[in-house]
Amino acid sequence: MTYNLKDKNSEAFDNLSRREKIIFLAGVFDGEGSFGCYLAGSPAYKKHYLQVSVEATDSDLVARFNEVFPVGAVNLRRKKRENYHKPAYIWRINGEKAWPVLEEMVPYMCKRRRDKFYDLVKSYRHGSKDSGRIIQKQESNRDSVIRS
Repeated sequence: MTYNLKDKNSEAFDNLSRREKIIFLAGVFDGEGSFGCYLAGSPAYKKHYLQVSVEATDSDLVARFNEVFPVGAVNLRRKKRENYHKPAYIWRINGEKAWPVLEEMVPYMCKRRRDKFYDLVKSYRHGSKDSGRIIQKQESNRDSVIRS
């Protein structure tokens, strides 16, 4: 199935099911997105948190992430130098709210990204007080998930 989203006024994306929107966004995320576990807090108390973000110069594309996952926020990154960079829009989500977003996209991401996600889950579990956290893991069938 192909999606004609070239027309920014197109209703094609709006007419997709939630699953189809997730598949589309996972593909965009593979190319334009990033995720990782970072440290924050005072020197005496450091805490790990997950950050998921997508950066693109197309505001409509970034807005679609915010539409499907409204727990994030969209910000404008200003040009670094005049006539050199286009302004970029960043959709970002931090902390516990980021886990369900990634879990929903993981089955449709490329293998490299899925492997990175599962490596991140392993390292997060080892560094987390809540090592019993339930994370969805992909089976061979992309439509199914198992609890690990």
